Parts: sequence; C-alpha cells; structure tokens
Amino acid sequence: MREALILQLEKLSYYQHLSLVGGLERPIFAYRIVDIRGARFHVLSRIQDAGLDFTGRTNFIAHHLVIAPEELRRFPIPPIILRDWSGWVKLWTKEPQLLESEDWIELTTLTCKTNVPAQTWQRITGDAVNCYGLLEVRTGASFRVDDEGDEIVLALFAESLEVLEVRDTRRDYRAAAWNYTFTTSMQEQDNPADFRWRCIHSDNPAASRFATPDCKELSAVRATKWTDEETAFARSGRQAPRFVTEPQDARIAEGGSARFTAKAEGVPKPSYQWFSVDRANTGQVLPGETNSELVVSNPALGISRYVVNATNTSGHAQSQVATLSVDPKLRLAPTRLNTGSPEPANVGTSYVKSGEDIERQRKRLQAEMAQKRFQNRPRQNKILLTISAIVLIAVAGVLAWKKIASAKSPETLPAQLIAEKSSDKDSPLPQLSSVTPPALSTNLPISNSNRSDSPQLPNAAEFPLPDGWAKLDIGNVSNAHTDYITNASTQPRFDLSVAATGFLTNGDVVLFVCKTNTGKEFKATLLKIDSDSASRRSGIMLRESDKAGAPFLFIGASPEKVVSCRRNNKGELAPEEAAEIGRGRTIFLKFDRKKDNQFVPAYSQDDEHWTPFEAYEFSTNTQVLVGFAISSGNLSNRVEVSFLDISSKNDSAMKK
Repeated sequence: MREALILQLEKLSYYQHLSLVGGLERPIFAYRIVDIRGARFHVLSRIQDAGLDFTGRTNFIAHHLVIAPEELRRFPIPPIILRDWSGWVKLWTKEPQLLESEDWIELTTLTCKTNVPAQTWQRITGDAVNCYGLLEVRTGASFRVDDEGDEIVLALFAESLEVLEVRDTRRDYRAAAWNYTFTTSMQEQDNPADFRWRCIHSDNPAASRFATPDCKELSAVRATKWTDEETAFARSGRQAPRFVTEPQDARIAEGGSARFTAKAEGVPKPSYQWFSVDRANTGQVLPGETNSELVVSNPALGISRYVVNATNTSGHAQSQVATLSVDPKLRLAPTRLNTGSPEPANVGTSYVKSGEDIERQRKRLQAEMAQKRFQNRPRQNKILLTISAIVLIAVAGVLAWKKIASAKSPETLPAQLIAEKSSDKDSPLPQLSSVTPPALSTNLPISNSNRSDSPQLPNAAEFPLPDGWAKLDIGNVSNAHTDYITNASTQPRFDLSVAATGFLTNGDVVLFVCKTNTGKEFKATLLKIDSDSASRRSGIMLRESDKAGAPFLFIGASPEKVVSCRRNNKGELAPEEAAEIGRGRTIFLKFDRKKDNQFVPAYSQDDEHWTPFEAYEFSTNTQVLVGFAISSGNLSNRVEVSFLDISSKNDSAMKK
C-alpha cells in the first residue's frame, strides 16, 4: 500500500514552467481525493518552481501532505492548510523522501481560525452572501483567476466551505468541506475529474483545453438563493444564543398536561435541551426533549421545575426556571339520601370531602406555604443586608467625625462636644450581623437566572474543569475565568483569563488552576504569546500549598521572553530569563522530576529541543500542587491564555 501511494504521488508531482511559453511562474495549490486499492486518502499538494540546476535545466519542488479519513477532524479545512501552514517546504537540495517529523502541533492549532464573516467575498463582490454561490455551481466548473492571487483564491474557497455549517443538512461543515476538491491553477497533465473547482490562467496553454462553456471570472460568482440564517452567518458571523421567549410558570389540575414554550435566537440556529430541576437544585436531562416546546403529561401532584438550554457553536444560554403546580381534583364522596320511604334509599351525591381529600389538601397548603417562605427568603436577606449597610455607613460617619474632631484643639471645641467626645471612648460599637444566603448546588452546565426560585447553576459561558482540577485565586485578582473545552474538532484545551499583578514584582497575585502532582513529569503547550503588556506572565507552576508566600517553581513566558522564577521557604525570589522569542509562537513547557522533590523546569519551541533552567528542590516531602499560573501585570488589563497537551507521566509509566 505504501509503495502504491508513493507511486501515485510521483505522478502528481508535475510542474509546468510557464516562463518557457511567456507566462508567469506561480505556485500550484491543489487538493485531491486519491483511491489506492480501495482505500481513500486526502492529498494536499504545493508545487512550485525551483529555478535552474547547474546544467541549466528547470527544477521544481512538490510537497504533498497525505491525511487518512479517520484523521480529518483533527485538522482545519484544506484551503486553510494550504494557505497558512508554515510547514510547507519551499527549498530542497536532497533526494525525494518521506518526511516523518512534520510540525503537527502548529497544524492542529489552525483549527481555531474562523473564516466568517465572509470578508473576502464582501470586498471582491460587494456582498458576503455571494460566498454561497460557489457551493451552488455544478461539479467540475472552471473559473478564470487572472486578476486574483493565490491568497485571494484560497480565502474565497475557505469562506465558502465554512458557511456549509448553516447550509449543509448535517451541520457538520468540517467533514463536508473535505468533499470539495480544487486546484488554484490547472496544468496540462492534470486529470479534470480530480477537481470539483478548477481555476485556470490565460497564460497557461491548458486554459483553452479546460475552459468550460460556462467558464467565468471567480469574482463574478453570485449566489441565487439564501435564507435569513445564511445571510446573518455570512455577513455577521457566529452569534451566541439568547432567549427572546422564556418558559412561563403553569398551574394545572391532576391528570392534565402542561406546555412550556421557549425561543432562543443565535447564529447558527441553536439546539435545545430541557432539564428537570429537583429539590436539591440539580438539573436532570429529560431524554428526547430537544425542541423549543416541552409538554409534560399527567405530572405528579405538587410542584416541579423545568429549565431549557439553547446551544450552538458559539456558546449556550440558559432560560429562567419555570414552575409547574399540580392541584388534586375535587372528588365527591357518595352518601345516602333519607327519603322517609321503607324502600332502599337512592344513592345520591353531596359536596362532602373525604378524609383523604382533606389530608391531601392540608399537605398541598403546607407545600405552598413552604414555597412562599423559600421565595421570600432572598427578600428578607436583602432587607437585612440593607439595614447592615446603613449601620455600617452610620458607624463610618461617626468614626470619620471623631477623627476630624480629634485633630482640632480642645480649646476650639464647645464644652458639650468635648464631653460627648470623652463619653464616646467607652461606648461600644454596634454589633453587625452578616447574612449568608443558603448554598445551592447543581450538575447543570448552565447559568443562573434572575428569578428567586432559580437553581444556582454554573455560568452559561463556562465549561467545567476536569475532575481533580481546581481554580485558586491567589491574592487580589479580578475577572478570573476558566474553561476546559473538549470536542470532536479540537484537542482538549484550557482557556484561562484574569486581571492580576503577578508574583515577580508584587508577591502572590495570580490565577492558579491546579491539581495534585503525582508523576515525574508535567508537560503543557502554551499557545501564541501575543500581548502588549511586557509584564504579562503565563506558564506552569509547582507549589507547596495554595497559601500566599508558599515556595513555588514557575516556568512560562512573557510576550517577548521565556521566564522562570522560584521562591524558597525563606520568601526569597530568584527570577531568570531566556533568549527572546517571536510573538505569536507556540511554547512547550515542562517540569522533570529528577529525584524525590527536585524538579527541573524547561522550555522548547519545537517540542524536541529543550532548554532547561536551574533545578529546584522543595523542602516538603508531601505532594505538591501543579498547574497553570497566569497574570496580566496589573488589575486594569485582562489577559487571556490557552494551553494544549496537558499530560503527566506517572511513576509506573517512567519505569517502562
């Protein structure tokens, strides 16, 4: 199979030198699907002129990237790889060979790129909606691109493929995009059947051969139909969901049905999931309830609560909690009517409740009273907090007045005020009480509503941290936020943000997201150092405890340099700096445990060649905390950081 694939790649490695016929030399970017003995391979090719060799013959370089079908979701769509991947070889002096050590990390980070709104289509054609026109043309269409460079052509292709997210019926544009093959310039030896979109240049002798009767300029492509959702997606890009219709409370009789309706707006259109909320304020998924409307049939007596989540690729939102109250039916007890006749009395009915009905009604009234007390509790708490605030303000005013009065000479104060000032010294201050609302818990990944009976659910924009991980605010930090994002199209990623002054200049003021270290190595990838604040620090930290002033070891980066810092049990800081790094570079960081509690921090820019810093040994024999520490350098700016490839090697793994 491997030999057959190499043979096929050699057939695709052809470059037509147009300078020999008066044309311009330009690189060729092509994407094909190749079938080798029943197995499909996705081949991305970059072919370019390489000048003349020592004999005066023309040379070229052909670099192919082959991806198996099961790997497609790891990578960005084909036009982005061809345009933005820095791993394409542009100079080669060796024999043809297979490249085994490509920079896959940089390739996978390109999945974060977005191509909507369709700004290139807007600039070239005057309306971003025309990006759908490329999806509407027939298979095998040809386009003239004499006036468009390769960057523009690939940008137009990328934007048209990304809007498949709202036009493709499966709403899986990353998979659908790999069905659209293309080339930025047809050559004479190309097989037209290999490409769905074929670009041609007039200075290429192949232009007349491959120009179809309906061939037109790529910039002249126009869309013929589109929906409101498609228009918003192309012109404005993705928009997170927001509720425009909230589910409302309902009250029904026993045996009836209740209907809850919600509506959320967003681009793409959001999907729905309903949850029931129990007494512990824990949300439980209602299987199959994925529409904007929820029908509850024959619910149990009493009070139940429901909430709905709206989700799209830009985020999710939670509705307010709706309450359903179910009242028992009125039942009529049978009784005999005394007619005064010796004949058996006719059985009639009267409006007399049975003992069971009376007991059921009593329990319902108790439940309603408990619900009212629960709803009034936040109001009572607010009143108590308001009273406490007023008392605090009054006390602060008295203390301020005393401070001013004490600064004046006793001779300048009236005798009455001097007497009052003296008597105040022994008078106790009023005792203030704090009111803490009852703690509520939930398992729902959705945000709190503003209603008093809403469950206390996590913020709608948050993705919970993995088991064993914790978020620690060390020192006075603000706007701290943590997400752990996992999905089928990207690698697991920690997204962290905070405003904090740092630990190099102002003690411990950092966001620390950590777990207990049980292994011999901790390794992480810090994505794209890019910030205007030279005092920003982002990296990984080992720490004896979560207390301020605890000994720690840090390895990370500022926007311009790799930095390391350690603090011993005496509180002495020892910072180090390495050579400058380029902005936007991915940095690999790790701690290696050499013996017992001795660790060596190191960094790399290619995940192969590592530069270590000085080793550090913790004094404690207990396990230390390990994780990510970030700071923005001051409290007025907020820094956002992403980490990939969280991994640790445990003792058993190191022995193998």
